[in-house]
Amino acid sequence: MQWMEEYAVGVDEIDEQHKGIIDLFTVINTAIAQREGWADLFFKLEKLREHARFHFAIEESLMRMHSYPKHAEHAEQHRHFLDKLDQLQMTTLSRQVTMNTIDYLANWYPEHMKTLDRDFVRYLIDHGKVNLTHPPAA
Repeated sequence: MQWMEEYAVGVDEIDEQHKGIIDLFTVINTAIAQREGWADLFFKLEKLREHARFHFAIEESLMRMHSYPKHAEHAEQHRHFLDKLDQLQMTTLSRQVTMNTIDYLANWYPEHMKTLDRDFVRYLIDHGKVNLTHPPAA
């Protein structure tokens, strides 16, 4: 999985955090392809979970601060991602993780950036809360 400009929401800090999460997916995909041991994979997934949790906390704080009307549904999607990631991480303790097991999250995350995150940033822009640092891809 690689960063693509179509994932950009137009706010540098958020886009950089998204890039970091995408980079961690790449690290995990490489670990799976190279059949790294369960402990290595477990800790790579832990790093992804912590990075995602930090990023989601920032987004949700901004949503609360700016009274984003879709905060609850957006936060629920974050919880869903973290729950799935927890399940995947626990899988490493009992059996070999394959590419198929991470495909769900790798497909979910770009769609989340292109829809829900972009909608949130559009709300901030429309309500004068933030200026775009760069326009998102169409």
